[in-house]
Amino acid sequence: MSYIIKIQKGCWVAGYSDSSLPRTVVFENVKVFKSLDEANKIKEKLISKNNHRKLNLQILDYETAKKEVE
Repeated sequence: MSYIIKIQKGCWVAGYSDSSLPRTVVFENVKVFKSLDEANKIKEKLISKNNHRKLNLQILDYETAKKEVE
């Protein structure tokens, strides 16, 4: 199963960068994680690197997230 990280409705994580929160509103550009563990690690890194923001990141399986945008 594949996973994505949702930032908010219509906005997802597009990759991982040490300096910013890479995001996209184009679903085809989302960063797809091959495991839940990998997605959780990146989620925690993004939260810790952006502790000045109030992030409520959600991990969703790719197929469920794709249905949200259709």
